[in-house]
Amino acid sequence: MPLIARSIATTTVALLIAISVLLLPAAAEYPMFHNDPQRTGNVSGYAPVTGNLLWKTQPSSTGDGYIGGGASIVDGRIYVSNWPSYPVGGDLGFFCLNETDGTVLWSNPIGGFGGVSTPAVSGDRVFVGSYTGDLYCVNASDGTTVWNRTIELNPAWYGVGSCPLIYEDTVFVNTASDGALFVFDLDGNELWNITTGNYGQYLPAVAYCISPAAHDGNVFFGGAGPALYCVDIATHAEIWNFSTSGTVSTTPAIDGEMVFFTTDEPDKRLYALYLNGSEAWNLSMHCKLSSPAVAHGRVYIGDLNKYLYCLDADDGSIIWSESVGGEIKSSPVITGGMVYTAANCGAGTVYAFDADTGDLIWTYDTGNFNMAQPAVSDGTLFIGSDSGYLYAFRDPPINGDLNHDWAVTTADAVIILQMAVGAVPAIDETDMDGDCRVTSVDALMILQVAAGSINA
Repeated sequence: MPLIARSIATTTVALLIAISVLLLPAAAEYPMFHNDPQRTGNVSGYAPVTGNLLWKTQPSSTGDGYIGGGASIVDGRIYVSNWPSYPVGGDLGFFCLNETDGTVLWSNPIGGFGGVSTPAVSGDRVFVGSYTGDLYCVNASDGTTVWNRTIELNPAWYGVGSCPLIYEDTVFVNTASDGALFVFDLDGNELWNITTGNYGQYLPAVAYCISPAAHDGNVFFGGAGPALYCVDIATHAEIWNFSTSGTVSTTPAIDGEMVFFTTDEPDKRLYALYLNGSEAWNLSMHCKLSSPAVAHGRVYIGDLNKYLYCLDADDGSIIWSESVGGEIKSSPVITGGMVYTAANCGAGTVYAFDADTGDLIWTYDTGNFNMAQPAVSDGTLFIGSDSGYLYAFRDPPINGDLNHDWAVTTADAVIILQMAVGAVPAIDETDMDGDCRVTSVDALMILQVAAGSINA
């Protein structure tokens, strides 16, 4: 090849690679409970619209243990705990799995009995609560314990069921028995804490599985009183607390200028507050463990009366409600125009609804109780069950979808052009015109599919 032609070809390949990097969507991750510090449960990217099971894995080598908490997913790795089934024993702890095929990469016993806390990932460290009452920091690469701190002195059945929050390189976590908020730096140094009190020797101040949320320099959490508290992170000063009749029973979710949470006995309600602590509205609803998810001016939440609700965030009016076969204790997650949760219908069933209309899209029966929260990353839905398995659901591939984003776009055409000039290895799936070659014609066909002119 002449020098000029070689130079042009090289420049063309470099340009195509640069364009493809710009066009390819960033990998979606799910680093903590409900995805972000505001605990919205709103996830960007794609989501399965079929109940196609990609894989299921029982992390325990002995087949013991329930998965009652959620998973977190970062850099192609899934982090999830199991906790005691009955009788107590077996292979319990904290596990790291390969996102692609569910193989177990490492495990850490975190006290020997696992836990129900959804972990939070920050860089090369993962933070998770344990059944025995400790907050653990674990090395994400090899599963070794970096540090652990005992924070729950009355762990009862759930231990530290709170899901750690990472906000501004700081770890926040609740304890239930004393209604406390503990704050650590990433190296395990306690920065400060607030103890709101308890209801007596055997009654926790708040539900065992609630967690803090953060927004605009403030942290929000349920505590004794009972009440929802708002605290300035920089000064540690209480800005306000909103008193309720019932125990705060879910993690608060913040969207726009409002915060949403629920209470349990004796006054079972869903509350919407403005960020100054004044009440916007409340609705009679019995929710426990199912924390609200918020997106696009809507609130999604499941209740113990066997309904999933979609509410108007401004006034609490019901946009739609769908009956399911059992109590919902799983916190919904919203992504790709879908909303996912699970209910206990004699056995735990995973539900996928159209987020706009409430139409049921698909279900999957796990065969056992389910209170675990779904998580979505890279177009795959992950959810655990008391069956002891973690399940991964992912739609079958689409012809012409070369970057696996569940859509045929110009980014796929760029990938075919790279293959046509030899910049990356060609694969059979790129031969769109069936001539046993990968050429610019195949890229043109992809562009036509992306434009809707022809079918894939």
